[in-house]
Amino acid sequence: MAPRLADFEANIQKIKKYFKAVMEKYPATDLIVFPELITSGYECTNEEFETLAETIPGGQSLAEISALCRYYGVNAVYGLPERAAAALYNSAVFIGSRGQLLHTYRKAHPFDTERNWCKAGGDLAVFDTDFGKAAVMICYDAAFPELARVYALQGAELLIIVTNWEKPYSEDWDLVTRARAYDNILHVVSANRIGVDKTMGFFGHSKIVDPLGRVITSLDEEVEGIISASIDLSLTKKLREDYYTFLEDRRPELYTELVKPKTFA
Repeated sequence: MAPRLADFEANIQKIKKYFKAVMEKYPATDLIVFPELITSGYECTNEEFETLAETIPGGQSLAEISALCRYYGVNAVYGLPERAAAALYNSAVFIGSRGQLLHTYRKAHPFDTERNWCKAGGDLAVFDTDFGKAAVMICYDAAFPELARVYALQGAELLIIVTNWEKPYSEDWDLVTRARAYDNILHVVSANRIGVDKTMGFFGHSKIVDPLGRVITSLDEEVEGIISASIDLSLTKKLREDYYTFLEDRRPELYTELVKPKTFA
C-alpha cells in the first residue's frame, strides 16, 4: 500500500478498501498485515506527527479498524504514530478477530530522523492470538537478530514485521526477513509500503517466509497489491525437534558480550 503523506482520512479509506478486497478474494483469511506508519506516511514533520498521533485505546484508527476486524472476523496489524503521556512512539497494534486490542508494540530501534519525533519502546511481548503465539517488530528492528531471538525464546510461533524500508536497500530487506525466519525457525510475515513521500521512496517486497528462510510468496513489483498464503505454524515445533535444534543447542554462557554496551571508534 502507498499511504498519502499526512492524510489520515485518505489512508483510513484505503485501508477499508483493502479489508474488503482481501476478505472478498480470500474469505478464510485469519490475519491481515499493513505496513509501518500506514495511517500517516513516513516523512511527516514533527508537528504533523504531533497532530496525527493517536492514543491507544481511544484513537480513531483503532475504533474504525477494530470495527472492520469484528465485522469480518479477522485479525489485523497496522502501524501508526502513537501518543502516550508526553511521548510519541512509532507503534503497531494487533487487533483480534472480535475487534479487541490484543497488543501494542512500540518500535525498539527508531531509525535516523525518527529519533527527532519518537521515543524508543522496549516491551518485547509475545501474545496469544486465535491461531497461535505472535510477536511484532517494526522495520529497523528486523536488523537486530537479538530481538527476534528473544521472541523465539518466549515462544513466538509467528513473527510479524511492519515496515517502511526505503530505496535502494531492497537486498538488505530481503536478506533480513529471510535471516530472522531461519535464525529462529519460525514463519515471518512482512509488509512494506511503496510510493514516495518527500525525499524517500519505498519498494515494497512484502513477503511471507517459511521457518527455513524460504519465500512462500512475495510481491516484488513496486505496485500496490495483496499477497496471501496458508501457513502451518506447527511446522516450527516439528523442525526444531528434528534437525534445526538451534534454540536447544545454544550456549548462553558464551554470549555475554551480547548484553554489554558497546561503542565503536
